[in-house]
Amino acid sequence: MKTFPYLKILVVFTVITVISCSKKEDPYIPEEPALALELKSDAGTGELEVLSLDEAVVFTVTGSDGEDYSEISTYYVNDTAIAGRTYTFSATGTYAVKAVYNEVTSNQLNFEVLAPTERALTIDAPRAMKNQTVTFGLLDANGDDTASEATFYVNGSAITGFTFTSATEGSFEVYAEYTVENENYSTPVKNFSVYTPKRKVVIEDYTGTWCGFCPAVALAIDTVKAATNQISVVAIHETGSTLPDPMHFERIGELKDVFGIGGLPQARLNRTQKWVDPYKVEDVLAMAGNETNLAIAIDSKLTGSNLTVDTKVVYANGSEAGDKIVVYLVESGIIHAQANYFNNTPNHPLENHGNPIPDFVHNDALRNSLSDIFGDAIANTSPYTEFKKQYSLEIPADYNVDNLEIVVMVVNANNEAKNSQFSKVGENKRYE
Repeated sequence: MKTFPYLKILVVFTVITVISCSKKEDPYIPEEPALALELKSDAGTGELEVLSLDEAVVFTVTGSDGEDYSEISTYYVNDTAIAGRTYTFSATGTYAVKAVYNEVTSNQLNFEVLAPTERALTIDAPRAMKNQTVTFGLLDANGDDTASEATFYVNGSAITGFTFTSATEGSFEVYAEYTVENENYSTPVKNFSVYTPKRKVVIEDYTGTWCGFCPAVALAIDTVKAATNQISVVAIHETGSTLPDPMHFERIGELKDVFGIGGLPQARLNRTQKWVDPYKVEDVLAMAGNETNLAIAIDSKLTGSNLTVDTKVVYANGSEAGDKIVVYLVESGIIHAQANYFNNTPNHPLENHGNPIPDFVHNDALRNSLSDIFGDAIANTSPYTEFKKQYSLEIPADYNVDNLEIVVMVVNANNEAKNSQFSKVGENKRYE
């Protein structure tokens, strides 16, 4: 196709004008955090509390605003609402309890009610890291641990004591045999697994709907997605001087300053490593899925418009000074016109798609940051000990909930991402 010099000059002038004339952003005003509820009981707040028959338990609820919601919350036992906030467990079995106030749901408490001869088998790490010690417990109806008096079997073979370690990945079964008043009993079988943490590479795409060369990064990301799922993608949009971008992220200016972002498009791997044109897939695949020493889990719940996100981080070697956790909310499937300077480029994937492309699909657009945009401090954490932090957000009405995902990354003191994880809203994403 024949080209004309004056057209090239016009295109370059347009690009320079858009890049150099950025809009002055309003001062950032943090949003009020959405309400979160913490449910407790007088029986304890462990992940599993053991009760005897006909034991009564009293529940309390405290809001993240410091207010007491105990008397105005509705309590659910195995998803059935109860009257008041006291419940008597009159039958053996397992129970899950939660509280709800004004469409906000609390954390869940778990109980197991035992007959005098029954025991509750516990596993302190149902999903353990390779070489992590898994400890088994055996609780009686009084909550006393009788593990030292029992024999535990892992995959059918008796083990010494009540701990287990595996140097290889896999799925395992465990049960215990014990004696009560000279009678032999066995617990039901429970499952646990051992995994090796794998690295998910963070790809951050600094982009704008007005930026005609920016689709090149989006196409490269699509190619990476087809090759691996060991990536977490965040597209950070910026409004042009005269062409507004509906996905504009208010604090993009701060990110650009810290990470040395100039004119768009720009892409970064693991926050700080430049991913430059032609955006080679191999640059990402060289890191994606490699073994690492920390893992991230995400469990989110959406009640009405209230999103609660529970994040967990575990290290094989413990945390390092300066480690932080970043929690982003991204949205895909947003249809909006996209400038396309490849419209007349022979054999380009976007040739003859129009300029702009009227129905371009924008994915992974950064909508909100639940943490500080550069991360919240991770407290000193010992090896194989979980660091936990909960976040909450009131989802704006113009977000498409079905297309929302959560991206969590752990970064070091230099803002380099050490690992990441992503999940859909409402999904419980375990360590992997």
